[in-house]
Amino acid sequence: MDFRDAVFDTIRSIMREDADVVVATNDMGAMILDEIRAEMPERVINVGIAEQNLMAVSGGLALAGKKVYVFGISAHLVGRSLEHIKLDICVGNLPVVILGVGPGLAYGADGPTHHGTEDVAIMRALPNMTIFNPCDGISTAALVRAAYDLGSPAYVRVDKENIQPIYSPTDDFDCGFKIWQEGTDVTVLSTGVLTFQALAAAETLASEGVSVRVVDVFRLKPLDEGKLIDVMKESGAVLVCEEHTPNGGLASAIGNIIAQSRLNPKFRAATLPDVYLLGSASRAWAHDKFGLTSGDLAKLLRSLV
Repeated sequence: MDFRDAVFDTIRSIMREDADVVVATNDMGAMILDEIRAEMPERVINVGIAEQNLMAVSGGLALAGKKVYVFGISAHLVGRSLEHIKLDICVGNLPVVILGVGPGLAYGADGPTHHGTEDVAIMRALPNMTIFNPCDGISTAALVRAAYDLGSPAYVRVDKENIQPIYSPTDDFDCGFKIWQEGTDVTVLSTGVLTFQALAAAETLASEGVSVRVVDVFRLKPLDEGKLIDVMKESGAVLVCEEHTPNGGLASAIGNIIAQSRLNPKFRAATLPDVYLLGSASRAWAHDKFGLTSGDLAKLLRSLV
């Protein structure tokens, strides 16, 4: 199951349980969404390529008692309609879940118009907004349902990779992160698809006698600061990995937590650079260029020990 299949399998199940759930989109399609439209045509709304209006309509539907999933490309939903997300959804603390497809460099070859590399920073700045960043299809399905259960604004980053899942449906998604590997020399806090590179790097270091704790942070806001401090305090170094600019994402949030705590670890962040990536900045090219491959992360981890 890929990410989008996980999203709409879950949404279809929720829509069958709750007649007040609707889907709104900016002319973005998916095979399972077409199946949902055929089954429940009055509950799938396409406003066309008009993202600001999409958010306004979704907020209006929520005020009328509906629970809304908004589906579209991440960069377009977040970048084009910030004011409407803020005023029409977040100010009223309404049950609208924004499903942003293609975060980070999932649409790498399409250039900055499609790069979702600042979205976490933008959405973190909005009060009442919860942010989820799953790394596989199973965690995506769980977090799409968790967002519905919140009954308040949420943003789910929906990747496009076809990845073998590491989570199981019985995993606990309440605390916002999961420790995948225990270790005491270095703690890696990763999010999204970079979690797989982090795990591969930790495996390399383990063969060298270095103990690396790997944590997948799938809820980026709110963070459970107390539990994250407990996770970080057992090692002398912390590395944050994310496919996002260095400003305003997970690295910034963890840096703030460390600065306000009594922790004093060596701290590094492996992120995308603070520049626009022009041309065909594919995900694989960018990971190699900017030190986000498993080999690069292993080298960075060695430097922290």
